[in-house]
Amino acid sequence: MPQAIRDMVDEYINCEDIAMNFLVSHLTRKPPIKVTSRWTFRCPGCPQALSHDDSHFHERHKCINFFVKVYGYMPLLYTQFRVDSVLFKTRLPHDKTKCFKFI
Repeated sequence: MPQAIRDMVDEYINCEDIAMNFLVSHLTRKPPIKVTSRWTFRCPGCPQALSHDDSHFHERHKCINFFVKVYGYMPLLYTQFRVDSVLFKTRLPHDKTKCFKFI
């Protein structure tokens, strides 16, 4: 990853997810993969999420524009694709359990 991008991520303490998607798409020429959990992460000890700050969206927009300048093009590719666990909606007998019961 270009040092200029790493420096911006460190400065804003933001955009690391965007930077990684730019890098992966740049190297593979494939669309990014979004990986999320089934449940939203909660942080009871955290005073406030970064995304609640009014400047959050503006900073992320600046990051995208800056990353495009650094790479010299927009490496992110559009895709619309979803993959669910094979066992996600599978109903099993009561005496059996899924290997990944929280997916």
